[in-house]
Amino acid sequence: MDKYEKLLNMIMDFNEDIRYAAVSDSNGQILWNSQRTGLKNLVPIEETKQTLMRALNAWKENANVKNYIGSGRYSISSYEKIKRITIPLDNGKLLFCTLSNTPLSKATTGRKKSYGHLVDMGKILSIVDFIKSQK
Repeated sequence: MDKYEKLLNMIMDFNEDIRYAAVSDSNGQILWNSQRTGLKNLVPIEETKQTLMRALNAWKENANVKNYIGSGRYSISSYEKIKRITIPLDNGKLLFCTLSNTPLSKATTGRKKSYGHLVDMGKILSIVDFIKSQK
């Protein structure tokens, strides 16, 4: 199993609220992806690819201030229906995840909306770091 496939499996297993996860290369090509069973895409795949390109370009632009503020760790954008997370990986690759804003997990069912529904970025980053350390 490829380390990025393993990354997606671990991310999806960690949090039931993650709807979709993908790893793209530096050109925005989706190399690996995983979608939560039973959920349909809210965004067509072609638009997801365009979103990946915009995210990659934003990370490349932000590299211009790296000397001042350090390397970027992650970015979260919150929308009415979902949150999008991007995390730069090695060799220009990018981890892209979408999470439901209405919690899907068993522990949080019953709540209709949760605008402040948080993402456990510490756990997600620890999974990313673990995978990065794999050969």
